[in-house]
Amino acid sequence: MNESTVTEEKILQAARLEFEKKGYNGTRMQVIADVAGISKASLHYHFRSKDNLFQRIFNDALNDYIPLVNTWKDDSLSWEEKVNRFTADLLEFVQKGTMLFIIREINRNPDLLSERIKKAKSNNSLVTYFEELNNTGQIRQTDPRLLYIFLQSICCFPAINNQMFRKVLRLTDRQYNELMEGYARAAASFIIHAIKK
Repeated sequence: MNESTVTEEKILQAARLEFEKKGYNGTRMQVIADVAGISKASLHYHFRSKDNLFQRIFNDALNDYIPLVNTWKDDSLSWEEKVNRFTADLLEFVQKGTMLFIIREINRNPDLLSERIKKAKSNNSLVTYFEELNNTGQIRQTDPRLLYIFLQSICCFPAINNQMFRKVLRLTDRQYNELMEGYARAAASFIIHAIKK
């Protein structure tokens, strides 16, 4: 790896941490440079502006999320297996902290997602998949848009709000982590039983 590539990787790691923790508005280029161990001039040489660096971090985060969508295109799995896989994968993704960053930044600037949706070749694959299951009578009649919201909410909320749950349920960190080990399967089971015929 050449020196420029190494420097760029250091910048991206520092920027990812800062943007995920503080969001676009709270992140400062000087702090990213300091964390990366480079000068601010070097940072601007590699990424020119805060907007360019943010776009790279945001697009990388979305690109990490996109493979989850492919769960619904895997014809080797039953719909129940797909719900189990998607729930487990989404919960794992959310626990990394990236989902909160994506949500926060889309709420700050909805246009961040608008352009991406325009470029997409098809509709939301989860919605399309469950519309087909509805049409063929394989599940109870369910609005797939609500199902999409339910799945996202069930997976995101415990990770986003884990401090409140720890306090209210009077759980130690260890106890909460043990509880969450079985959470993905329990959440998937809840969804499956809600829509299964």
